[in-house]
Amino acid sequence: MVIVMTKLFVLGIDSADPSQVFGPWLKELPNMREIISSGSHGKIASTVPPITCPAWMASLTGLNPGHFGLYDLRYIKKHYFEYSLVNSRLIPFKKVWNYLGEHDRWSITVMIPTTYPPQRIKGVQVAGFLTPDTNAQFTWPPKIKEEILNVVGGADKYIIDVYGYRKMDPKKLYSRLIEKVDHDFKIIRHLVQNHKWDFFMAVIMSIDRAQHTLWKFFDKEHPRYIEDPELKDGLLNIYKRIDQNLGELMDLLPEDTNYIVYSDHGAKRMIARINANEILIEEGFLKLNKYPKNPMTIGDAFREGYIDMRNTVAFAIGAYVAQVFINTIDKPMGKVSEEEYLAIRQQIADALREVRGQNGEKLDNRVFFREDAYRGEKLSVMPDITVYFDNLHYGSNEMIGFKGFYSLETPKGADDSNHGEFGMLMMSGPNLPKKNINGAKLEDMAPTILDLFDIKVDTKFDGRSLL
Repeated sequence: MVIVMTKLFVLGIDSADPSQVFGPWLKELPNMREIISSGSHGKIASTVPPITCPAWMASLTGLNPGHFGLYDLRYIKKHYFEYSLVNSRLIPFKKVWNYLGEHDRWSITVMIPTTYPPQRIKGVQVAGFLTPDTNAQFTWPPKIKEEILNVVGGADKYIIDVYGYRKMDPKKLYSRLIEKVDHDFKIIRHLVQNHKWDFFMAVIMSIDRAQHTLWKFFDKEHPRYIEDPELKDGLLNIYKRIDQNLGELMDLLPEDTNYIVYSDHGAKRMIARINANEILIEEGFLKLNKYPKNPMTIGDAFREGYIDMRNTVAFAIGAYVAQVFINTIDKPMGKVSEEEYLAIRQQIADALREVRGQNGEKLDNRVFFREDAYRGEKLSVMPDITVYFDNLHYGSNEMIGFKGFYSLETPKGADDSNHGEFGMLMMSGPNLPKKNINGAKLEDMAPTILDLFDIKVDTKFDGRSLL
């Protein structure tokens, strides 16, 4: 007998880590615990690197990020340090809601990263956190914008993101992130109740912002641990607020609704950052005309004439992982020939793999070559080498001028945590199996969702249905 599915509600929790959600905090999250106990759950492997924009889009297209050329919130538009922010137009592939619309299914998407500018769908789309401001057209259809603003009390009450969170007073940040959770769920509840949908998906960003800045208040093994009775449960309380809102929402939905809750990546305590470009300078791969007096980004160093690019073999960008680009001869000031490429790439990888910790300890450094991490049409624009220092317990830093290999600050501020290579996944409902989930990856989500709706497509996904 075929069960005809009614509705699927998907909640994305950016950066939610399985060690927290499935670990000691689960007893504090009754609604997530109910989904787990009545359904299936497990870790889900993120993309390389585990970063928000490529990760969510990989999950919703079913495709490896190499197809659309994304590896961060920004990308190198040309050859050297001319960056642009990621936007929805860079993803020319169908997302889950496009397939559903072709089969007369209605979708609502709320604040999913890389959905600005919003695109025409069969349903409603409220763009994600890269929306520039409330003057921008951030909804489809456009007329929905005023309705959304009215739900939260007007344009001045609408919270796109919590900006400058790394440099905010921690107590003010905690309060603002709780406010952001309630704000987002107010919009979700309104749309759930007042608009037609078969598929509904929303992404909550507050956990990501909290983990980058509040981790040191609960983790006693953190090198910068701070004992603070007001903030020691701050991160947990944000999880609890999400769980509470989720439960209230579940009470509004039909009993036969299917639920999926997942994250794009996890999180880990960040011990420090390793200055990848300082290592490349030390090893002779990055050449300078002069050394800066004060720390500066690699892009600023290039623009201000500190870098001798014509004699530079490689440089790195990135704040969570080192993303190394080799200066090949196809670039305007390229140096490395096709014949030299593989040998030089191996030399750089070997040098970065051997980097040790601040106290000389051996680190679990993970190195990914481009063709091992990526596949797709945009393979040529992806980093030549990606490095997870100490498997992400150390971040990376693209800045130069520290006169050493270790730092913490970036232009955006310091971080308490880095991204983790596994997110969490839980599923429950009449059309979903009750089992442990093993070996899942983000690219599996799109085919799984389409499988739930019994929709067959011709796309050759990089993932597979988990059903």
